Amino acid sequence: MKPIDPAILTALHQLLAQDDQPLYRGELTDLVEQVLERRGFYLDAARRFGTPQYLFEEPRLAAQIQRFNAAFARPGLVAHAHYAFKANPSLCLVQAVERAGLAADASSGLELELALRCNFERIVLSGPAKTDEELELALAHADGVTVHLDSFAELERLGALAARRQTPIRAGVRLNTQGHGLWTKFGIPFTALPEFAALAARQSHIHLEGVQFHLSWNRHANGYLRTLTALGPVLAQCAPPAGWKFADIGGGYYPEDDEAAYPWLTRRGRLLALLGLAPTEGPPPDWDLGYLLHPVQPIESMARQIMEAFQAHLPAGLEMWLEPGRYLANPAVQLLLRVIDVKTPELAITDGGTNLLGWERLEGEHVPLINLSHPSLVQKPCRVYGSLCTPHDLWGFALYGEHLTPGDILLLPAQGAYVQTLAQRFIKPLCQTVALGLDGELRQVAPHETLADRYPQLG
Repeated sequence: MKPIDPAILTALHQLLAQDDQPLYRGELTDLVEQVLERRGFYLDAARRFGTPQYLFEEPRLAAQIQRFNAAFARPGLVAHAHYAFKANPSLCLVQAVERAGLAADASSGLELELALRCNFERIVLSGPAKTDEELELALAHADGVTVHLDSFAELERLGALAARRQTPIRAGVRLNTQGHGLWTKFGIPFTALPEFAALAARQSHIHLEGVQFHLSWNRHANGYLRTLTALGPVLAQCAPPAGWKFADIGGGYYPEDDEAAYPWLTRRGRLLALLGLAPTEGPPPDWDLGYLLHPVQPIESMARQIMEAFQAHLPAGLEMWLEPGRYLANPAVQLLLRVIDVKTPELAITDGGTNLLGWERLEGEHVPLINLSHPSLVQKPCRVYGSLCTPHDLWGFALYGEHLTPGDILLLPAQGAYVQTLAQRFIKPLCQTVALGLDGELRQVAPHETLADRYPQLG
């Protein structure tokens, strides 16, 4: 066997000696304690409506909205939050968002229709590759809709449709802040904004009023600060006839302390598995139930830095538009499951499958799995699977609980973002949604999926 180059061995040694991600070891026991404080309520919901169920809590959503709005309140700055429907378009949640007074961010014609039916007064239609039908729908409701244009071609198409209808419409333009990788599908480059603004000025029925950019998965404000610093000079060198009126800085605000990473899935951990020094799937035998938590800057601190940069670098008087989705929705929905089978003290199967999440993400992400029937603040190793006919149907490698018995009620907290959106019709039905209103009443607001729902052509 040819000897390995010493430089490669040195690099491997350095990589194996440290984790390469900004993570810290910790637990999510604060989140577990919050759940157990409401243990009786969750057990009652499971008893009354059965499992599995998405449990939407409007009071939690209202509190998160209030916190977000308070964080982005600043003298001399007008801020408008548009809830991003793609995070969770469940009817009960969307209606609660409207009652709370937020605007809507729709990324499709379907979401635009939902926003209109739910009586949102302010709506942004965003997303790439809008169809003529979607643009026509926006024009039919131009008094309350702003279209974020994604390309020069979309500007021309909307201009032609608006001229044919003789309908003026407000518009923004998405700017591509990434410039590489998969993100190149969105928007136009910063450098193309002067040309875009000039072409828009020739469209008699399009009123270009602002710009939009979007940064995803932000655990601190740095990306916003860099982008706002770069955006200021671009806006200063070009403007539509009526001037810039808003800058939409998108979403991507990350909730604090509701999920963690498994240490064996870092680059270091994967390399160990590749070298045969650790299992290729699941935890190593010496796993101590420790996790790696992503540090997240509190929204108050993040908002303060963003607003300071917004006012320092962008033209005076611009409105700040925001598109929170994940941050608002995630803590508002819990997932309740029931243990059906306990094969060993360390292996159990529940009545709900991970098709309810949409993909097998809990093989790589840790969310606390809590046994409400026999609770504990201490985790024990236990593989808890769902009811799907696939080995990747996994809820977690450990459980907060004393022990497991058939009939126990388990809760997976903070599942409000992208879970119901991405849920799959894979093998088992989609489950019911139960909602807790501001009046304190629990109601089933959406039933379990039936055969007729999935196969309406059968009659």
